[in-house]
Amino acid sequence: MLRSLLFALVGIGWAQLPAQAHEEAVGFTELVVIVGEDGTCEPSGCRVEVAHRLSVHDAESTLMNVLGARADLVGDPEAQQKFADYVASRFVLADGATRDSLSLSLLGGEVERGYYWVYQEGQLPPGTSEILVSQAVLMDAIPRQTNRVNIKLDGRVSTLVFSGSAAPQTYSLP
Repeated sequence: MLRSLLFALVGIGWAQLPAQAHEEAVGFTELVVIVGEDGTCEPSGCRVEVAHRLSVHDAESTLMNVLGARADLVGDPEAQQKFADYVASRFVLADGATRDSLSLSLLGGEVERGYYWVYQEGQLPPGTSEILVSQAVLMDAIPRQTNRVNIKLDGRVSTLVFSGSAAPQTYSLP
């Protein structure tokens, strides 16, 4: 009886402790491939638009721990630029045939409802049939980080998942 009462009191005590929650360590990237009127990347190639969505908490932690930078993404434009540069350096597209990296322009970033968004755009060369995608954002700061890349093309969505490794994955253009 005494043992049951003791367990009940301990259980009540645990229930009264504040919850310690941390957001899931998941980053989302949307890569949109914009094809020409004929549905291909010919003759001038396809445009790509990229949007990365990351938790402000995880981004600020990465700024402090990995980059040694001030970590106020909401109010510090310099921190925002430093984090956007970090994201751009860890998201890589390459031509599947040649393995040449594809140039992406960094358009900037913004804070919205607890997330930091980073935007990029670029051009796939004509004749590209496969792209290699590597998404290593936050993986050097958060060991359990998972990054999902949704690739949208002509109303279809394919998802690549990077968890534990940012090794390139192949996406074949139709």
